[in-house]
Amino acid sequence: MSVKPDIRRVLRRNVILLLSAMLLLAGCGQDMHDHPDLVTGEQLFNYHCASCHKPGGQGNFLKGVPANKGTDLSIFQIAHKVQSGAGENSAMPVFAGMSYDEARKIAAYVQRL
Repeated sequence: MSVKPDIRRVLRRNVILLLSAMLLLAGCGQDMHDHPDLVTGEQLFNYHCASCHKPGGQGNFLKGVPANKGTDLSIFQIAHKVQSGAGENSAMPVFAGMSYDEARKIAAYVQRL
């Protein structure tokens, strides 16, 4: 009985999981700000946030993405998280290039979800 095939299978599975996670996170949070046609909070949320948090803000518990819907955070707190990230242990991307006005529109929309 050889142990090597089991190790290879485990390594292959781990590499596939790692690559899948990287692709998933790459799709979240586009930090591109050349979108003059996007002006409402809903449009901006759908462009920057909905790929991870879902269009209705329900998040994805199994993937560790928290819901935005029903948040108790203030508009300022939400806008700050959007621009600065959600903490060092968070997978949420940082939108450092986003204007406060854009972050505020997203935050106001999130509060209405």
